[in-house]
Amino acid sequence: MYENKERELKLLLSKQKYDEILSSCDFPVCRTQTNVYFDTPDSQVRDAGCALRIRTTKDERIFTLKKRIDPITLIELERPVDADTIAAIRDPQVLSWLTEYHIPVQKLQPVASFTTTRRLLKLDHAELCLDQTTFAHHTDYEIEYEYFEDHDGVRAFNEFLAPFGLRYEKNCSSKIARAMKD
Repeated sequence: MYENKERELKLLLSKQKYDEILSSCDFPVCRTQTNVYFDTPDSQVRDAGCALRIRTTKDERIFTLKKRIDPITLIELERPVDADTIAAIRDPQVLSWLTEYHIPVQKLQPVASFTTTRRLLKLDHAELCLDQTTFAHHTDYEIEYEYFEDHDGVRAFNEFLAPFGLRYEKNCSSKIARAMKD
């Protein structure tokens, strides 16, 4: 089980800037992941400030429940599962989280799906994720600075971005929000 606070800064990129960063930096890890998000027909999960997904990679499926606590911080509960849908999950820990957050399992249905090719670079206090995400009707490019140790993440992210003529300013919503607009 993984339970942590996730702090991340995201910046949408043009294809040109994405390619420039990709060719300038060594991202030693590359993985493809498919994310399926779930909600009720009347958006109870979203309205509670949460997101539910099952992320599938080549080797595993991970259930994730995220709850926003401020503009850059999320509580993230994760657990490996062997199911493709929330309704098929029998894991007692996952079911207890759904109960704790008052999420009606019987009403959940898939609401969005997309595939991301993620390139990862570990830094001293954070991780950079360079993402190419394919939605139903478009592809976009994003860089995330996800930090796990408390520090001035905005300053550190801007130091990384400066050689590419970029500066962090919130310019995008979450991938699930972008998928719902797609």
